[in-house]
Amino acid sequence: MTMQKLLKQFVELATKWKAISQDEFFIARVRLTFYYFITALVILGGSSITLYNTILSNLTQSILENEFLDGNTSQLIINRAQNILLNRFLTIDGIIIFLIIILGFLLTYKTLEPIKSNMQKQKRFIADASHDLRTPTAVVISGLEVALSNKKLDFYSAKKTLEDTLDEMREFSKLSNTLLDISKYDVPKCIECEPMDVNDLLRSIIEKSETLASGKEISFETKITRSPVMIIGSKVELSRLFYNILDNAIKYTPFKGKIIIMDKIVLNKYMITISDNGVGIQKNILHRIFDPFFRGDGTRSSSGAGLGLTLAKKIIENHRGAISIKSQQNKGTIVIITLPISS
Repeated sequence: MTMQKLLKQFVELATKWKAISQDEFFIARVRLTFYYFITALVILGGSSITLYNTILSNLTQSILENEFLDGNTSQLIINRAQNILLNRFLTIDGIIIFLIIILGFLLTYKTLEPIKSNMQKQKRFIADASHDLRTPTAVVISGLEVALSNKKLDFYSAKKTLEDTLDEMREFSKLSNTLLDISKYDVPKCIECEPMDVNDLLRSIIEKSETLASGKEISFETKITRSPVMIIGSKVELSRLFYNILDNAIKYTPFKGKIIIMDKIVLNKYMITISDNGVGIQKNILHRIFDPFFRGDGTRSSSGAGLGLTLAKKIIENHRGAISIKSQQNKGTIVIITLPISS
C-alpha cells in the first residue's frame, strides 16, 4: 500500500512539472518585460513632464523679460521652443524606453533561466525516480500474479517466489532510504558533527574496501600521512562518502587493476585523491555525473540506482568541502575531495 501511494505521488508530481513548457517561460518573460515597461513609463514620464515644464517655464520667463522683443515675436519664439523641447523629450524618452524593453527582456532571461533549469532537473529527477520505483513494484506484482495463477504451485516454488519478492522489496527499501537521505542532506547542516581525525577514518575505510577489492585482485597503493588531520565532521556521513567513492572505483576497475589513494594539505584544506585505471567516463557526460539517477552509458551502468555520487556530493557540501572528478575513457578516473581543516 505504501509503495502504491509513493508511486502515485511521483506520477502526480511528474504530471505537474510536465505541464510547464518553454512557451510559458516565454510568456513569463514578456509579462515581466511589460511590467518593466509600465514602471519605466510612469517614472520616466513623470520626470520628463516635470523637467519639461520647468525648462519651458524658465525659458518663457526669460523671453518675456527681454525688452528687445515684441509680444508676437516672443510668442512665436516660445511656441517654437515648446515644439523643439517636446520633440526632444519624446525622442529621448522613446529611445530610453526602447532600451529598457530590450534590457528588461534580457534581464528576465537571466532571472528565469536558473528557475527553468532547476525545474527541468526536477522533472528529470521525478521521471527517473518514478521509473526506478516502478521497476521493483512491477517485478513483485508480476511474480505474485504468476504464482497465484499457478494451480500446481508447490512449497519450493512458493518459497522461491517469496525470496524473489523479498529481494525486490529490499532493493525498493534501499532506494527509498537513499531518496530520503538525499532529501535530508538538502538542508545545509552537518548532522552529528564533532572534531575527528579524518585521516584515521579514511584508513579504516580503505582497510574494509581492500577486502572487497580482493575478489577482483585489485591492488591498493596508499600514500597517506600518519599524522592526525582534524576536521569538524560526521563519522557516519564521511564513512558513507569514502565507501561510495571506493566502491565505485572497485566496481569499474578491471581484474588485477590498481587504485591509488593519496592525501595532502593545501591552504588549510585536506585534499584526498582517489585514482583508478578503470573504464573511465565519456567526456560528454562527465558534467552530469552527480545528477540523481544518472548512470552514464551501458559500460558504467551495471548496477545501482545512480544515487551514490549525488549523495556523496551533498555530504561533502554539507561539510563545507568540494568534490570533483576527472576522467578519460578507457584510462581511468580521478576523484578529488577537499575538506576544511578545523583550526
